[in-house]
Amino acid sequence: MRKALRRFLPVLSERRQGPPATPSGPGTQEIAPLLDCDHYTRVNHDVRDAGLDPAWHFLHHGLAEGRVPNPYFSARYVHSHLDRLTLSGQTEVLAYARSDLARKPRLIFTSHDATRTGAPAIILRLLEMFSRSGRFECFSILDRGGERLSEFQALSHTYQMKTSRRRKPWSEEYAFPELQAHFAPGGLFHANRPVCALVNSAECFQIGKALADIGLPVLSLVHEVAGYYPPEVFSSIVARSRRTVFPSHFVSRTAASHAAIDLSRTTVRGQGVLEQDFGTLDRDRCRRLLREALGLADDALIVLGVGTVNIRKGADLFLEAARLFLEQHGQDRPVHFVWYGARGSREGGFAHLDRLLERHDLGDRVRFLPATAEIEQVFLGGDLFLLTARADPFPCVVHEAMACGLPVIAFRNGGGAPELIGDTCGTILEMGDLAAVAAAIRRYADEPGLRDWQGAAARNRIRRDWSFEAYRDDIYAILQEVVGTPPPGGWPTLPDVLPEKHLVVMRGCLTDLGLLDRLRGDMDLDDALVILIDGRFGAEADAVLAGLTERCLRVRVCQPVAAGPDALRDGLSVLLRNPKPGRLTLINTLGLLKWQQLGPLSFPVRAIVTDDAITDRETYRMIPFLERLDLSDPDRAARQWALNPRSREVVFTLPESPAPEPKDDP
Repeated sequence: MRKALRRFLPVLSERRQGPPATPSGPGTQEIAPLLDCDHYTRVNHDVRDAGLDPAWHFLHHGLAEGRVPNPYFSARYVHSHLDRLTLSGQTEVLAYARSDLARKPRLIFTSHDATRTGAPAIILRLLEMFSRSGRFECFSILDRGGERLSEFQALSHTYQMKTSRRRKPWSEEYAFPELQAHFAPGGLFHANRPVCALVNSAECFQIGKALADIGLPVLSLVHEVAGYYPPEVFSSIVARSRRTVFPSHFVSRTAASHAAIDLSRTTVRGQGVLEQDFGTLDRDRCRRLLREALGLADDALIVLGVGTVNIRKGADLFLEAARLFLEQHGQDRPVHFVWYGARGSREGGFAHLDRLLERHDLGDRVRFLPATAEIEQVFLGGDLFLLTARADPFPCVVHEAMACGLPVIAFRNGGGAPELIGDTCGTILEMGDLAAVAAAIRRYADEPGLRDWQGAAARNRIRRDWSFEAYRDDIYAILQEVVGTPPPGGWPTLPDVLPEKHLVVMRGCLTDLGLLDRLRGDMDLDDALVILIDGRFGAEADAVLAGLTERCLRVRVCQPVAAGPDALRDGLSVLLRNPKPGRLTLINTLGLLKWQQLGPLSFPVRAIVTDDAITDRETYRMIPFLERLDLSDPDRAARQWALNPRSREVVFTLPESPAPEPKDDP
């Protein structure tokens, strides 16, 4: 037995104890790609103090107990990967070991943080497409966390550096010794080495350097302007990477003029719009909702800015341009300026913005608001996008604004945006010419036909030339080229990302299964995908899953890490984008949406409600956006009819049907 264990786990201790593994459970070969022996011993003091072999203990006890096998392990990733089975009766670690995930080709993705900013959004979307393909096992290395950390953890096993680059000068080494241990004998990547690392942004310079020095093929995606970094940083990135991808010719030119780099090792490829169908919400509803949220009149013209409030993004230029326009042209025009984005790290450095707003009494016409996850609604509610960045390599926000039909005003020599905007999708001005900005805004305010024409041209350009799926395919082709030797079994084919024709979202309980049977009487569900939104926590989830299989319905199990409505809401939000479905039916899950989320949806939504998870007031707000609402309580339906007689066209009563009885095993 000891020889067999040594064959699969070369660093087993001579102190291995206990009986052999049972035939029904995972064996040593299955756990080899999961287990980091040093990590397991370090975090499990009882194993260390007892002198037990970590591999033996994990195989015979740790799996069943759910002990974390390595520093990357993400339970969220296991939940999202195992979308055909429930996790009832087993730990996430055991489910992971029983799956084939750890035997697939491995990819590493890096990000300098997990904030709601451009570069992390790009690598997160690329990670999402590779992860959801099911063809790879994905790992993320983050220099530090942020508000989108949970999204990385849902799509990959995720590791956060113990020593951040932000606490180290560029010249100091810090990443190599920390990461090299993961590739050493007994480390996580010893038994199944990643085929490539996609290193995102110059901010990950030290992580990419360490991975290259370890011997891993590195494909670098650089989204920064070189002038903000020491020349040796960009020289090292290009020298150590098999290929470096710049998002625009502007970024490529500035890198070549700033640092000694071999341009033959680089490629120019912009990322495209991040969400596949971004900009397809109901525009009229989004305009109304945005103006209601801001307290503006229906005829208000909204000039948008989006990004971190810092000097590079030009938040100060945005405010100065707004002030100049309002002083010269704003008295008789209802034009408002709204910037969405978090304040920069040097908060005090922008206190003068607040003072300027107060001094010129601009608070009712110029606003700086926090970043929002509902940015698609914001863009569709606006009229014009003003990019005042001094240096923004190839802004995601420009893709998004154009996808929503907004003309863009931008500066020349401030980044790659002019390459995207061209002559037909906006106005390109000289850097810092605020008088020209004010004049351009006045022209757009006076000529709605120009806004419409350029907005339509912008939307068409994005849809025709800038899909993120095409970007993924190009990056994958470059990856295969630079790696050369394919993994065992060859390079997997990545499936197309197609929208579901009909999503049916329900809980994992037999009552809802009975309601689904009632629904089948008057709705075609042949093309439907049924989602069990709480598949992990529903006590009857396994019986419901079996019932759906008997009915020959396609099903996916959502398995949130934590019980409760917040986790379920997050899961439902993911289902409604990238890409959006053609139709949505909610069985006792309407309460997981807010009316502000439901309102802008452009596809039909039907709901069945037989519980008290949503109040009469919330229901009343949602009825205008529903195709049909079936209520089991006649009194509740009557109250809605009384509040709004027109709701009789939408609200119907549905007698409760008995829940189906689970079948006895033969």
